[in-house]
Amino acid sequence: MAVNYLVIAALLVPNIALSSAVISIESKVQTFLMELQNETARLKKFEAMQKQSLYQPLNFWPLRWDLKQLQSEMAKLKNIFSPNVTSVQQISSELDDSHASVLTLQQDDKQNLLNMKDRLKKLKNRLESFYVYGNIKIGNCTGGILRNVSRPLMAQINPFGSSYPYGAWGMDSMPGSSELYWVMALMSSNIYGKSIRTYSSYKNFLMLKNHVDLTVKSSYTVPNAIQGPGVVVYNGSLYYNCYKSGEICKFDFITKDIIHINLPNAGHSNKFPYCYYDCYGYTDIDFSVDENGLWVIYATEENYGNIVLSKIDSSKLTVLQTWKTKLFKRATTNAFMVCGVLYATRQVSENEEEIFYMFDTITNQEAKNLKIRLVKYLPSVANLHYNPVNRKLYFFNGGYMIAYNVLFS
Repeated sequence: MAVNYLVIAALLVPNIALSSAVISIESKVQTFLMELQNETARLKKFEAMQKQSLYQPLNFWPLRWDLKQLQSEMAKLKNIFSPNVTSVQQISSELDDSHASVLTLQQDDKQNLLNMKDRLKKLKNRLESFYVYGNIKIGNCTGGILRNVSRPLMAQINPFGSSYPYGAWGMDSMPGSSELYWVMALMSSNIYGKSIRTYSSYKNFLMLKNHVDLTVKSSYTVPNAIQGPGVVVYNGSLYYNCYKSGEICKFDFITKDIIHINLPNAGHSNKFPYCYYDCYGYTDIDFSVDENGLWVIYATEENYGNIVLSKIDSSKLTVLQTWKTKLFKRATTNAFMVCGVLYATRQVSENEEEIFYMFDTITNQEAKNLKIRLVKYLPSVANLHYNPVNRKLYFFNGGYMIAYNVLFS
């Protein structure tokens, strides 16, 4: 309709400048309509391919319509036309309607594109595999390789309540250590912590009685306070990311001493958190323990945001050895170590996670087709780590504390 009014206006006022302006706008409208038809055809083609379960990346470009330039052409028309000519108001009204229509069409197309990207990600997850996770030796455990995870053995709200959805829990991960259960909840903006609660037995933990609260720092916002949920307890000490820094800290439960050291080039303070669909705040630096000892999982700019894995001396916090993976950290929900193998998870649904990736530090081989599922209670993933003492996974899930058995072949 806008094109028709513009042509009529051009016939009423034989002005060369007006004619040029009208032809320019008419050409832009026609170009836009052609672009819209092309993009609609691409969407239909992609949806058809989705139904056939074919994977073929498409170069889908968002619609490009320079509305400022359209408004500039409008201004030229108003300067040329006499204010008393009703065609000006008609043309202005039609162009305003076209403006609104373009914005609506662009918004609809953006939503289509977001939906398309979501479907493409899920399709890519199913098809992506460049190493077979088969009957081969992986890691350095004699009991076989990780094959499955049990249904939740237990699940209960953490002792601080459901209003504290970010934290961690578990049992001391050092073989031969006393049976010590612990819970750490982030109590300042769901980011910072200053204490940890411990229980001397599993019975006390289940009954939530006879606990001991250990104060790491007197304030949430001071150097060496706790930042983020990626903590673990190993041999009577808490290991964590130090407040607002790329440093790692160790808090000794007996002496109350804290030592800290810089983790070279580590992203921190929400630079490289676990993300996938939603980002889990301040999960940049994540500790893990397996049969080989203490590890830290993080990402660096040098490795393009991909996961970096370092073996840590638990006494001095020095880095003993480092591995670089090709797995983008923001494309995962969490990660943990088992028998010298890094495993990473991603969200399948609000009530299910999938262990989909492994990286073997012995052979430097990796796989993305594991498909090991974990039942969860809420969408968020704060902390997930393995304990080599009892071969269980401990999961802090939206305030719930969940435990699973890890099953080996």
